[in-house]
Amino acid sequence: MRDEDNNLSALQELIRSGEFRNSQELGKKTEGRVFDKRTLLHIYHLMKSLEISTIDFPIASGKESVVFRARMGKTNIAIKIYKMSTLKFNRVEQYISGDPRFEKERRDRSRIVYLWAKKEFANLTDLHSAGISAPAPIALKGNVLVMKYIGTGPSPAPLLKQYNPDPEDTYRQVRTILRDMYAKAKLVHADFSEYNLLYHRKKVFVIDVGQSVSLKHPGSLEFLKRDVKNITSYFMRMGVSASEDELLNFVIKNE
Repeated sequence: MRDEDNNLSALQELIRSGEFRNSQELGKKTEGRVFDKRTLLHIYHLMKSLEISTIDFPIASGKESVVFRARMGKTNIAIKIYKMSTLKFNRVEQYISGDPRFEKERRDRSRIVYLWAKKEFANLTDLHSAGISAPAPIALKGNVLVMKYIGTGPSPAPLLKQYNPDPEDTYRQVRTILRDMYAKAKLVHADFSEYNLLYHRKKVFVIDVGQSVSLKHPGSLEFLKRDVKNITSYFMRMGVSASEDELLNFVIKNE
């Protein structure tokens, strides 16, 4: 069977899975699990250009995106697909407006999903360049992001919320991630919590950085304070001696 036939077959499996339904009208009010035809074409383009042989199964699913494990050659990868129908303009606009990296981008409801995907790809690129543990970005096409898979075989790395065997050690790692995001990547996560951190082979990885903003964003300090409050609250519940003031000072002292 030709590679093109394999790719088409994989797309057909995705459509039958229920994650995708062919909708021609982007603006039409639809269910949260609906993807339009352009999404399928973006997937097909990436499968051909990156020689992705299979898209296996979802490893994470939320209101605004689904992440699948896939195979590129002999390597496991992750494909994040942003849902065209559920990403709310009003929710994400606050993280885009004021970020100088995207000030020249056209922002409207018809393009917000593509801009959000572009923003996460840019943030992952900056994190990877700064040596921060996060999924390495591979490619982007429309609302489909391809990145490195964090996990072993069929088992994706668990969220820190699900598995934190050594809270003291993970807190030290989390402190370093927050500081390096701020000092090296010049980013604030803006949704930093135990739900957006993975634990794999005794190492913490930061994920879901679509909303992360440049330090030049007018709300960056308030977002950072919120991140610090959320993560210290979690670790205090885990029995770790953590302080909001101490962590905030640790993060920004090297600015």
